[in-house]
Amino acid sequence: MLFTGDVCAEGEVNLTKELSMRNLMDIDVLKVAHHGSKYSTTDELLDSIHVKQAVISAGKNNRYGHPHQETLDRLSKSGVKVFRTDSSGCLNIKIN
Repeated sequence: MLFTGDVCAEGEVNLTKELSMRNLMDIDVLKVAHHGSKYSTTDELLDSIHVKQAVISAGKNNRYGHPHQETLDRLSKSGVKVFRTDSSGCLNIKIN
């Protein structure tokens, strides 16, 4: 699992380099940065790592419009299955 916090696009470049150096490019679950802001979870990040599923934590009808449609489109284009708290409520992840 990769928890990105509120990393921005610039921080994602450094994150990608660090993940590559540690050979950690296969990510089962990505916690999408900054509630799905259009300025994070860039194409460059998604092209560099292999993500199976993503979780977006955002309040329903929030004033920022998160998650942003551009971010959802990038995740979809990368074949990532997305789970969202704004549409599904509480999410539970079971780790085996």
